[in-house]
Amino acid sequence: MIEQQMPNPIHLFKAIQRSATLVHRVTGQVEQLIIKGKLRPGDRLPPERELARQFGVSRTVVREAVRSLVAKGLLEVRPGSGTVVRSPSADAVAQSLMMFLRAGRPEFDCEKVMEIRRVLEVANAGFAAQRRTPEDLAEMERILRNASTLTYDRYRFAELDVAFHAAVARATHNELLSLLLDSVADILLTWRQLSFDVPSTPERAFTYHRAIYEQIKRGDVEGARRAMSEHLVESEDTMRKAIALHTAHAGQEGGCTSLRDEGATEDNGRESADEIAILRES
Repeated sequence: MIEQQMPNPIHLFKAIQRSATLVHRVTGQVEQLIIKGKLRPGDRLPPERELARQFGVSRTVVREAVRSLVAKGLLEVRPGSGTVVRSPSADAVAQSLMMFLRAGRPEFDCEKVMEIRRVLEVANAGFAAQRRTPEDLAEMERILRNASTLTYDRYRFAELDVAFHAAVARATHNELLSLLLDSVADILLTWRQLSFDVPSTPERAFTYHRAIYEQIKRGDVEGARRAMSEHLVESEDTMRKAIALHTAHAGQEGGCTSLRDEGATEDNGRESADEIAILRES
C-alpha cells in the first residue's frame, strides 16, 4: 500500500493580500492549513524570515501571528527546534472560552452561568444514562465515596463537587459537552467554595449527587434528567444564599453581579474562602 505523500510545509504558504489585517490573514491561513490536514501535529514551520517572504509580510507580522497561534494552542515554539504544529486540545479551547467569560469582567453575572447549566447539565445527565460505561460508573462511585465524609474541608468539597459534574459530562462520550462544562469549571469551583458557608451544603450535595448517580446507573434517562434538574434548583438556591451572606459582609448590594470572581487561581480561591470563613464566625 502506497502511503499518501503530505505536502512539504515549506511550500504551503501564499502571499497575503494587503486589503485585510495582515496578522489576522496570516493566522487564518495557518489555521486553515491545520484544519485541512496539510499541516499536521509535529510539522515544523519554516524559519521566520522564510515565512515572511512566502506570506509577503514583515517579520513583525509573522511574529505576532505566531504568538497568536501559540496562545490558541495551535503552535508551539521549541527552543532549538523552531515553531512546531500542535494538536488542538480541549484544554486550550476551554481556556479560550474561560478567558472570554473573564476578560474585562471583574464581576460576572452568575445568572447567565446558572442558565447555561440548566440546559447543559440536565442534558448531560440524560446522555450519561444512555451511554455510561462501567468505567464511568466506577469513577462517579469513587468521587461519591471520597465526598461522603467531607463535611469539614471547604476546598476538597468544592473540588469533588465539580469533579462529579465533570464525570457525568465525560460519561456522555461527547467531548463538546465536556468542553463546554470545563469552560466554567473554575467559576463553579469558586462558587462551591463560597457555598460551603451555607449550613449543610456538603450533605445536601452528596444526597443529590447520589440520586443522580443511581438514575444514571439504572439507565433511566428521564430519571437522571429530573434528578439533575432538582439538584440544580437546590444548588442555585444555596448559591444565592451564599452570595447574600458574602455581599452583606462586604457591605455591597446583593445579587449575582455583585460577586467578584476571586478564584482564578488556587491561592486566590483559598484567600477568598479564608475571608468568607469570617461569616461563619459572625
